[in-house]
Amino acid sequence: MSIGNAPSTKFTYSEIDMKVLLRYLVFVPLFYACVSNTDENQTREPATLEAPTEYALTRAERLEDYLFALDSTDITSVGKATERYFELFEETDSLQNDSGVVLILEYMEMMTMNAHKSVFQEGVDYSPLVRIEATETNSDIPEELQEAYRKIHENGFRVRETEGMFVLELNPFFVQETFYPYVSPTLEIYLQQLGKENLEGFAEDAALAIPYESLVQRVIWWEEFLHNTRGTAVEPLAKEQYDKYFICLTIGMDNTPAIESEQLSPYFQQAYTYLKDFAPDSDTYKQLESYISLLQDRQLDEAKGLLPGLIPQEI
Repeated sequence: MSIGNAPSTKFTYSEIDMKVLLRYLVFVPLFYACVSNTDENQTREPATLEAPTEYALTRAERLEDYLFALDSTDITSVGKATERYFELFEETDSLQNDSGVVLILEYMEMMTMNAHKSVFQEGVDYSPLVRIEATETNSDIPEELQEAYRKIHENGFRVRETEGMFVLELNPFFVQETFYPYVSPTLEIYLQQLGKENLEGFAEDAALAIPYESLVQRVIWWEEFLHNTRGTAVEPLAKEQYDKYFICLTIGMDNTPAIESEQLSPYFQQAYTYLKDFAPDSDTYKQLESYISLLQDRQLDEAKGLLPGLIPQEI
């Protein structure tokens, strides 16, 4: 029996089954997705951060840090640096030891400019100490200079006089005696050559004090040594020496210039002739050949125009 005209609300079994099935199909993937995510979160291992591996400084780097902390205006810092070197390095590892010796040599070169005030007093004549290592006249040192000499000598320096001023110079004999047991044969050769040249001298009062043959021979020796030390700890030292002599051979010094009275000076005319005969296939001669030709033809402006390409820019 029906009440009024209400519409029928009966569904067929097929309609009900379809609606239930649709809800089921939507719900089941959502359910499993939630369960799956929950399980994954439960089983996933907590992330762990690995501590970075601590960088171990090399012996050379530790020595460099130590040198950086020293007072480069105090000449006694060299003695401290030497003691630190012996603490870090062993005689059996000469190749690595070279790096440490090079650091000390570079430090000592810097000190020749910075430490003179800790040694020299104004108004004192230090000329008895000039080249004393070469003449072996230590017994003739005046009493008032003995303490100064002790400090200079024990820390690896010697006294040089230039243009009326006393300056410090690295003493290669100190380096030889101190570090020979530790260095490689290559660095040993470097130190021997340095000692030989120090005995022979080089310049006094901004003027060349060696024959032109010696100047040319030194340039070629350092050129060959530089070629043979590429990629070693000695290379920067060899390059520094080669550049010094090459520049001198190219333009001379203040009181021994290559160009004198608007022409090539006799010293350098002889030096360039000797260079051509002595080492015509050398890199040095090949670099200077055009420059030398212009100087010999008195084309001075053209020769000077080549200088920026000849002299290292960092010098």
